[in-house]
Amino acid sequence: MKTVTTRFGTFGVQDMVECYPYGALRAVIPAKGTVITTGHGAFIPRSEATDERTKTGASLEFYPDGALRSIILQNRTPIATPAGEVLAEQILFYPDGAVKRVFPLCGRTSAYWSQEDEAGLLMPFAVATPLCGVTAKFLSLAFDDRGRMRSFTLFPGQIVDMDTPAGPVPVRIGAAFHPDGALRSVEPGRPTPVPTPAGMVLAFDPDATGITGDVNSLEFDPSGRLKHVAMVRTKLTVRDQAGNEQEIMPAIRESLCGNSETEPVAMTMAVEAGRLVVRRSPKEPAITVVGAQSGDFPARAAILPPAGLFAAMQQSACHGAPVSF
Repeated sequence: MKTVTTRFGTFGVQDMVECYPYGALRAVIPAKGTVITTGHGAFIPRSEATDERTKTGASLEFYPDGALRSIILQNRTPIATPAGEVLAEQILFYPDGAVKRVFPLCGRTSAYWSQEDEAGLLMPFAVATPLCGVTAKFLSLAFDDRGRMRSFTLFPGQIVDMDTPAGPVPVRIGAAFHPDGALRSVEPGRPTPVPTPAGMVLAFDPDATGITGDVNSLEFDPSGRLKHVAMVRTKLTVRDQAGNEQEIMPAIRESLCGNSETEPVAMTMAVEAGRLVVRRSPKEPAITVVGAQSGDFPARAAILPPAGLFAAMQQSACHGAPVSF
């Protein structure tokens, strides 16, 4: 049997051995019974596929300097993290050995193994975030190189309630944190009223499909001030210096369901120094609303009832044409 020598000892490997262009070991499938000892404990990497959900390919990956980058475990194994002990199937590391991301499950979905099948293997468990304890089914937990929680990612369909600088928000997909532990962002799980410099808006992004909770549509700066929000069923009325008013509403597209109907696109608002930057859709130019020195903005928001958005569009002469104020 072929063997390789690493920082973690010499061990047998199977046929799959991948190297960097200059020869350093990049990825392998180790022989059965191989044990990798790290600063976080001893782990047995996956050496064989046991069922249809087991991923194929390398279970050990290394950085160019030989440090361990990733390990997929033969069986779920406890690992101590800054958020508490987690039963993990995959662990990612920083080059210095600190835990980067932990995956409670690491299965593949196919015609024979669904996302629901995968989620059924996991029971909700408690995680200590910088703000509060959260109990749910998690796809992954991420940490920075100093051991501080960077984000958590929920299994699809999971929603947890969290207190945010904008008030209580039901959260799906995940949440991210600033290095000091302050909340960086969350993805609202349902349309939720949120205060902004223009007034109350309905925060929600129906197109949010984040693979991780690292980046979300409702964002805050370290002091808790709103930085960005995606809005539905919300109309902005903007007034120029001459007193003229213009309504800005979400753009409309054909339904993604392919039924020839139309649906609104989430409109976004970024809060920057002295201005609001609004986008009716990702494909349209930004609309800049400049504020007064007092921090007031010549814009006011109104949340519309479910049928009110289309009615307001029919009555509006400009339909939110992109202009700057």
